[in-house]
Amino acid sequence: MTYRPARHIVSLVRFWWDAIGYLAGSAQARLGLYPAPVKPFLPRKTHGEIRNLLAFIEPVLRRVFFLQALELGTLPAPARRSGPGTAHFQTDPTGPASAPSRPAFPIPHFRLTEPQDGLKRASTPPPPAFRTGPRIRFLDEDTAVDLRDYPSTPDDLIASGPLVRRLLAINHALDNAAFYLTKMRRLLSGPSRPVQRLDPAVFYARHLKYLQQDAALALHDETAELRWPNTS
Repeated sequence: MTYRPARHIVSLVRFWWDAIGYLAGSAQARLGLYPAPVKPFLPRKTHGEIRNLLAFIEPVLRRVFFLQALELGTLPAPARRSGPGTAHFQTDPTGPASAPSRPAFPIPHFRLTEPQDGLKRASTPPPPAFRTGPRIRFLDEDTAVDLRDYPSTPDDLIASGPLVRRLLAINHALDNAAFYLTKMRRLLSGPSRPVQRLDPAVFYARHLKYLQQDAALALHDETAELRWPNTS
């Protein structure tokens, strides 16, 4: 079965591809990730803006790759190698073995699969903390800093290493579309489902505009109809 998308779906995919490229590229330039793609801390306000942006464009990009891969057709999954995997390096008989070169700042890869419906990580809530009056301070010991005594401000520095790596992964996927399309085509031939069936909750976020929500939901409806067709 060959998938032939309608004209409005082709336009929708092209729109989101250009929009994601602009948003992700602008965010990376704004953070100043050149020439070294490293930014361990971000202000609280910037951290929240980048987090909201990535939470939205990541599922959109997965559905763009899904529709493009389905139009090109599925590919068989690569055959698994038998036996333990061992790395073979070229060695110099007259000298020690040369270790493989590793870049100083490896670029993370974009994750094409997302958690399926109903699969959520079991999280244990932290124990409740109670305050029972003033704390005892010893003059001969350093007083522990309690961050609850200080209000949160937009200029507070927040650990943002994982967030920056997710942004770099988005740009890596945009720059290496052929690699990710081939990977998605192989995923479609297996039992795994790269995208979930239910509408992502982030598509209903209050900070999004109506046109953004409508365009994202239209993209999701197309993927859901193809993966889970309504036969009733």
